[in-house]
Amino acid sequence: MEQMTATMGAMFITGLTVGMSSCVFACAPVIALYVAGTSDGWRSGLRATVVFSLARLSAYTLLGALAGGIGMTLVTNLQQQALASWVQFGAAVFVILLGTLIAIGHHPHIRLCHYLNRHTVQNTTLSMALLGFLVGIVPYCAPFLGILTYIAFSLGNVSLGAMCGLAFGLGAALITPLLVVGPAAGLLPRVFKTPVLLQVFRHASGGILLLFGIRMVLNAVL
Repeated sequence: MEQMTATMGAMFITGLTVGMSSCVFACAPVIALYVAGTSDGWRSGLRATVVFSLARLSAYTLLGALAGGIGMTLVTNLQQQALASWVQFGAAVFVILLGTLIAIGHHPHIRLCHYLNRHTVQNTTLSMALLGFLVGIVPYCAPFLGILTYIAFSLGNVSLGAMCGLAFGLGAALITPLLVVGPAAGLLPRVFKTPVLLQVFRHASGGILLLFGIRMVLNAVL
């Protein structure tokens, strides 16, 4: 019991280190641009960030459970560049979709755009949950791959693996500078006092998010 408690503590500290490192700031532009283009205050920015972080936490917990259940097969598959590239590509395409819809605005004259807008841009919980899970499901950071390898070799138990993934995620996903980035971005639209300037700002945020998604696609492909 004491050894397991110490292990959980080590997992949490490792996650905390990752959560405070430069790795997490790869997500910051996406969160900030989405919030700036859709939110109306710091509360909605915080809500979007919390949903994103909880989705990442669920991905870490799931991966820990899978590592405990199927062992090194999972780690080997995650280390394959092809799988990581496909997941990165999927996340990038979703970012491009969000950026395009935000840039178009809330009142497009195309029925498909209305449908997509309602189920993505206007549904912060769904959008951020999907994006957070995609970011978390393929770990980019070496520390978490090391944790999954430890789980696969040393634990061999689904429940213990899930606990290790959860402990890591509590540090990496929930105690993170992103919890400041989201609310801060939510305050930006209030700087623009007139509706016209606010619309220009939101369109610009969507356009930049679109360009960021294109860059993500290029990174995944190349």
